[in-house]
Amino acid sequence: MKQNYGINFVKDYPVKGVNFIDINGLLANPSEYQHVIDMFCRVINIARRGNYTKSELNNFARGKEAILTTESRGFLFGAPVAYKLNLPLVLVRKAGKIPNKPYKFHITNEYDSYDMEVDSDLLEQYNQFIYIDDILATGNTLGDINNALKAKGKKISIAAHLTSVDALKQIRDQNEKLKSLRMYDIIQLKK
Repeated sequence: MKQNYGINFVKDYPVKGVNFIDINGLLANPSEYQHVIDMFCRVINIARRGNYTKSELNNFARGKEAILTTESRGFLFGAPVAYKLNLPLVLVRKAGKIPNKPYKFHITNEYDSYDMEVDSDLLEQYNQFIYIDDILATGNTLGDINNALKAKGKKISIAAHLTSVDALKQIRDQNEKLKSLRMYDIIQLKK
């Protein structure tokens, strides 16, 4: 049976036509939040044992893999997962918030368009990333980040989201920027 973990839907927020997924109830419940973080770790560990190329497996063994997570709600899941999996954490932030050699790229999501950036020195240290974020909607943010990493010779090996928006699955399925990605939802919500 599906469970909502204290997560609510807010209609027409932040703009008309968008149903916002409010995770505040989950964050306010320590046992549910811990359970979700543990599920992220379990799914990622299972996925890491999946079908990988020899090069990808070597990257795991040589410490060339890191968690990559986006501002701001992604930080709430990416940081504890990085801690529990003992992996480095690399942050993707809105433009102007990375003080050391920012690598800037553009993002277009369901209701906004803006520049984001990542620390270039940190980006260069790792070959592949486990991407963690809260909600997968159309997949445009993930797709744009994936393309920005590819331009630097980097790869997202796993993309894990707390949940995805079922109503946008067809749009995601047609999104060319997502075709090569292995994507996982941690929980399924009921409306």
